[in-house]
Amino acid sequence: MIERKAMKKIIDEHFGKSVVIGEAANGRQAIQLAKEKKPDLMLMDVKMPGIDGLEAIETIRKDHPDMKFIMVSAYDSFEYAKRAMKEGVKEYILKPATIKETVEAIIRVYKEIAAERERAEKEQKSREFTKRLFMQKLAEYDVNDETMEMQKEIFPAFRSGFFLIGEFSHETDVDGFIRACNNWREGSAIADKKRNQASVLILSGKKLAKADVLSFVRECFLSTPNKKWIGIGDIYERLEDLPKSYQEALLTLQHLKKADHAGYGFPHVRKAGGTNWPEEICDCLFADDLTGALNRLQAFFSASGQRDAVQELYFKIKQRLGEKGIGTDEYGFKDILSLQEWRDFLHFCCLQVSSYHQSQGYIERAKAYIQEHYQEPVALEDVANVVGLSPPYFTKLFKEKTGQTFIDYLTEIRLKKAKELLLENRLSLKEISYQVGYKDPNYFSRVFKKYFRQSPRKFQKRVLKK
Repeated sequence: MIERKAMKKIIDEHFGKSVVIGEAANGRQAIQLAKEKKPDLMLMDVKMPGIDGLEAIETIRKDHPDMKFIMVSAYDSFEYAKRAMKEGVKEYILKPATIKETVEAIIRVYKEIAAERERAEKEQKSREFTKRLFMQKLAEYDVNDETMEMQKEIFPAFRSGFFLIGEFSHETDVDGFIRACNNWREGSAIADKKRNQASVLILSGKKLAKADVLSFVRECFLSTPNKKWIGIGDIYERLEDLPKSYQEALLTLQHLKKADHAGYGFPHVRKAGGTNWPEEICDCLFADDLTGALNRLQAFFSASGQRDAVQELYFKIKQRLGEKGIGTDEYGFKDILSLQEWRDFLHFCCLQVSSYHQSQGYIERAKAYIQEHYQEPVALEDVANVVGLSPPYFTKLFKEKTGQTFIDYLTEIRLKKAKELLLENRLSLKEISYQVGYKDPNYFSRVFKKYFRQSPRKFQKRVLKK
């Protein structure tokens, strides 16, 4: 007890009110105190009644692996020191120690704690930035390889998700809404707020049902008496579909506000028989019918030139083109407000679609040629010459449109055919090798094993055995 009081006095005098100090008379009390107070640092004696210091540290670290320890002991045995190091003890103070030694040991550990906190804070800020950037990309239909990697980092267990956009008559309700979203057990929330509006992306590790989402949003809606509107986007199971959920949530919010009463809900369904101008304009673009698209655009503006309807048209076109990998980044929504700007935008889209169709024509012809000649020594230059493109441009175009290099695509075709021939069990390995375009059976075996993690013979025996 005297030593504990002396240690407490030393810490008080050198660190003052910046620290809170607790005391435990034995190992069992130390374990309980660690559980209740979760201190950053514990100074522990080796020999104590009942549970000794090293046993107590071992127990505490199971629940608090990041907690730091300083061992204070009269035992200078190497075995004690070795066990202490194994348990992650940062300092070993041998009694009787001077005040200077004790304070310096605490300062060294404190600096380590401070450095870890700083790193954790930076990592947390980085994660928050990545989350917001990820949500922004989805809201802007910017789904690419980078977005996919972000999703794997942020929420690798993703199976479904949706957007919520809420607007509140009292700004104080925004934080409460975000807290409720963060506490929902069925999903993980990424939120962003601007004054009295909040956008929330919910990602879940299971397939969400509309009934569960509606029940949750209803609770959010009833949590405050103030007026509010909450638009819910549809639930999607593919990352590339989530941008649609954002636009649906935004448009639903606008429809709710237009109705001039508080509410919440999923996107409204268009009445049967109504003209779906966005779909018809997109169909004209993909049919290379610019005149038809412009005529429908004129009719659309005459029928509804309201900003929310125009915004829906913009995002519908961006979504439909984006599904084919056709970019429209040159035009943002704020760049096409007038009817003439919309005409220019549709003309640009039509050119992009035409270019897409042309490039797809090249690729389809290249694929057909490879399918027909895979048994022969097919070179990239040969195929590029057949479709009328330079080899460098053909290489770039083929990778962009198929997601594979030319040689990977050719190898895949050859090996698929090889698997079929192996299953027929009529030809020798050498004959199969020649049949699929490989003149060296040993090289064929190496390529096959690289792709399928087993030799051709092993594959054949395993499958035929079944």
